[in-house]
Amino acid sequence: MKKLKPSTWFKYSAVVMTVLSISACQPPSSTDTQLPPEESDQASSPLSISADTVSMTSDYILSTKPSRYQPSLGLQGTITPDKQSRFVTTRNVIVQKVLVKKGQWVEKGAPLVILKQQSSANTAAPLEVNDDNSERLSVRQTNEAASKQVNDDKEDSASDTNTTNTEGRRNETTTNASKDNNDIENSSLIKTSAESSDTDAIVDHTEPTVDGEPPIVVYASFSGRIDALYVDALQQVAAGKPLLLLSNDDNLRFIATVPSRAESQLSVGQTVNFLTKELAKTFTGQISKLSKDAQSDDLKVYVSVVKNEASRSNLKPGMPVTGRVDYGQIAVGNIVPKQALHDVDLSSLQSPPYQPLTPLTAHVWIIEQNQRLTRQSVEVIEYDPSTGKYLIAGISNDSLICLADLPIDAVGKKVVVS
Repeated sequence: MKKLKPSTWFKYSAVVMTVLSISACQPPSSTDTQLPPEESDQASSPLSISADTVSMTSDYILSTKPSRYQPSLGLQGTITPDKQSRFVTTRNVIVQKVLVKKGQWVEKGAPLVILKQQSSANTAAPLEVNDDNSERLSVRQTNEAASKQVNDDKEDSASDTNTTNTEGRRNETTTNASKDNNDIENSSLIKTSAESSDTDAIVDHTEPTVDGEPPIVVYASFSGRIDALYVDALQQVAAGKPLLLLSNDDNLRFIATVPSRAESQLSVGQTVNFLTKELAKTFTGQISKLSKDAQSDDLKVYVSVVKNEASRSNLKPGMPVTGRVDYGQIAVGNIVPKQALHDVDLSSLQSPPYQPLTPLTAHVWIIEQNQRLTRQSVEVIEYDPSTGKYLIAGISNDSLICLADLPIDAVGKKVVVS
C-alpha cells in the first residue's frame, strides 16, 4: 500500500469530514416521518375483503388498554356581572331628561331618566329586563290624582291581572313577556321572578305637566354603573326599545347551556373549574342555579365566580370561558389510537383542555369472540397530547379492536388473520 504524504493525508481527511458533515445535516427520509408505527405497519400489510371474510395481519388488531377517569361535563359561557338589568319601554315615550352618563356609578334609588308618555291611555312605565330575560316593574304613585286615574282604569278593565295602586303593596304574576305587554295597560305593578337584583326598578309618576300627562321618573333598582345609554334628551322612543343598561360587577358569573338530559348530573353548589383564552390560569366557580330554557329543551346552568384575589384581579366582563364540572363515580374507559375511531371530527380536542364540552360520538370496529366484526358506538372522552391517543367509553375492557377502516357491509363478516 502506497504511503500517503502528510499533505495528501490532510487533504483526504478534510474531504471525508466534509462528506460526513453533509450526511449528518440531511433530513430523515419521508418514510420515517409520514406515519406513526401502527399506521406505517398497516399501510404495508395486506387487507382483503370477500363475501364472508376479512383477511388481515395482526397489525390491524389491538387489545384494549383500560384507564380510570372522572366523568365530567363541559360548560361554556361569557363572564357577566352578577347584577345587570336593561331598562326597556313598554309604550311609546319621549325622553324629557337624561340624568346620567355612560360609565357613571349610581347608587340604588338614584333617578336615571325622566320620560313623558305620548298619550293619556299609555299608563305603563318602562320595564327592567334582566340579562336572563326575566322582567320586573314597580310603580310608585306620589300624586293622589294619578293613583285615582290608575284605579279608574283598573275598574273599567276586564283583565283578571292582580293590581295595586297604593305605595308599598306588591303582587307577583308568572305571566310571560308577551302577556305582560297585554296586561300592562290594566296594572300599575307587574313583577315576575328576578335573577340579578333583590329590588324592583322603580318608576315614579310625578305631578302632571301642563298638558296633563304625568312624567315618568326611572330610578336605579340597585347600585351600579351605567354600562350603556341608548337614548338622548328629547328623543322619541318606540315601545320595546332599550333605555339604558345598569350593571354591578362586584360579583361575576357566567351562564352555560347544556342538553336537558344533563340535569340529573348537576346540582346547585357543585364546583366548576374554568379557563379563559386570555389567561393561563384556572379559576373556580359554583353552580348557583339550574333553569330550563323556555325556548328550547336545553338547561341553563348559572355559575357564580368564587370571589378571591385571582378572580378579582384577572376576570373582566365579556371574557369567554370554558369550564368543567365533575359528576358521578370514577369510571373505566379504554385508550385507543386515532385510527381506531371512525365517523368523528376530533379537531376540537387538539387544544386545552383536550376535552369536548360533551362527549363526542364515534364508531369502532370490534372483533367478537366468534371472530365476527361488529361496529360499535363509543364516546370520546379525552385526548392525551403526550401520547397522541384518545380515551373512550362504551366498550368492554376485554374487547379486541380492528384498526382497519372498513366499509359498513363488513359487519358480521369473519376475521381471518393471515
